[in-house]
Amino acid sequence: MTGQGAQPSPGADELRARHYLHQLGAHPAGHHHTPATPPPASPPEDTMLLLAICLAGLTPGIATTWLLHRHGWPLAILAGIAVTVSIPGLLLVAMIAMPPLGYLIAAVAVFAAVRAFDDGRIWVACAWATVLATAIACAGLL
Repeated sequence: MTGQGAQPSPGADELRARHYLHQLGAHPAGHHHTPATPPPASPPEDTMLLLAICLAGLTPGIATTWLLHRHGWPLAILAGIAVTVSIPGLLLVAMIAMPPLGYLIAAVAVFAAVRAFDDGRIWVACAWATVLATAIACAGLL
């Protein structure tokens, strides 16, 4: 009962809000059945950037393998694998020797991780977060 001096019941505001939202076509949480939307596909520039990074990382190993194939394919393949695996190690040593490089890589990794988390790509974001932690450790901040 609401007179001039009486207070409305505690649920009256909620009922008015629900009625208003129902007129607008909105449904309370859990009462509508919208089809699940797939996660957004990675933009083409991300795919091209990933391809370029992979190609840049594999090129020295492929070149080494090709140059040494006349000494036998097993030796050439082992040398190519060694060169390819040594590239991340060289980057780690460079970040330890020159901390500003670690800061730069950490800054890039922060933005890439946040963007990946926003896009819903959890594994990619976790990989960027690992790069961030490694860069910070190499720069001497941890």
